[in-house]
Amino acid sequence: MRIFDGFRDPARRPRYIIWTGVAAIIFVLLWAFAMVGTSFAWFCEEPCHIVHLDNTKAYNASTHSKVSCIACHEPVNADPGTFTYLKIFVLDDLFATVTGTFDLPMNPYNEVALAMPAKQCTQCHDLSTRTISPSGGVKINHAIHTKNDVKCTLCHNRVAHNDEAVEYTLPGDTKHEDWMTMDGCFRCHSQAPDAKAPGTCAACHPPEYKLVPASHDAKTWYTPFGDSTGHSKAAKNESASVAAAPKHTEDVEAEEKQDAEPTLPPASAVNSCYTCHKSAFCNDCHGGVVLPHPAAFKKSHGAQGYANPEVCGRCHARSAAEAKEIGFCNACHHPASTPNQPWLTTHPRIVSDKGAEPCFSCHDERQCSYCHVNGTAAGRAELKLMGTE
Repeated sequence: MRIFDGFRDPARRPRYIIWTGVAAIIFVLLWAFAMVGTSFAWFCEEPCHIVHLDNTKAYNASTHSKVSCIACHEPVNADPGTFTYLKIFVLDDLFATVTGTFDLPMNPYNEVALAMPAKQCTQCHDLSTRTISPSGGVKINHAIHTKNDVKCTLCHNRVAHNDEAVEYTLPGDTKHEDWMTMDGCFRCHSQAPDAKAPGTCAACHPPEYKLVPASHDAKTWYTPFGDSTGHSKAAKNESASVAAAPKHTEDVEAEEKQDAEPTLPPASAVNSCYTCHKSAFCNDCHGGVVLPHPAAFKKSHGAQGYANPEVCGRCHARSAAEAKEIGFCNACHHPASTPNQPWLTTHPRIVSDKGAEPCFSCHDERQCSYCHVNGTAAGRAELKLMGTE
């Protein structure tokens, strides 16, 4: 080839060697400039990953804002070949960024946090020499977690991107779950006998820690024969939230998952009530009645109430005496009634004051005549046959 003629000619060989060396040096300099220049955080934030605008804001608000992006998102001590390959590999993001075809939200199920190796963190953080002083009355045994191959970001998924401190602006983008919470811990911890990790209070909290949440101190949380709407609303909301959550990280689309991703439920699928209470706690109090009540309970609750009135009375009675009698049904069906007084003797006053129209939302007009025409005994017998007594 003519390109090598200069090397064959002794007179021209030195000049060709020099220019070849110059070209090689220029190539190396350009390669180094490209590798180094594209490794600064500003390059990741501005010209390249516009899709990470929200993530960048969260990064700048974090304690790791002075740490380069590649320190966490590239292999530790990668050789030049691997480093170059990874730079070329992410060029497919360039097309999506330029054309605006990237999908949001980014990393919706925290698959990056789930798959990030622990050495990304331990290259700077040496747990063997660093004193861990968590706040909030929590004691964490990092050695046990490390022994069980629990990666740092399986808990500390927001440490480098402080979602709490910023507002997201990209349409369709959503913040990541916070795994430094009780629900986050209970992705592994549980009070069930076959739990991956223990869920007892003493496993994570010191003796002096106040275990009862502030919400439980409210008068409306649970007051015997009074207002207990606090805990019932909380239980309903929690059940609805858990039902709406994806049940597993396996729900993620296959192409979004990484091979190293462990099998864990999202924190939103954890029932917060059961992080402190065993599931039997509710049943022990509610006597096995399904809560929140299913739709079919509307038809069957009368028979269950007659069979075991004390269980229903724990929530619906207005006094200890009423809880022992079927009269506690008045609390819902006849809210204007007087506690501990039979509805049969008090309803004339209510009808006289407010009229009979409200009664007919539940009762047929004929029901009045069964008692008022035929007498109380006949009326009771007829109402029992109709299932409305």
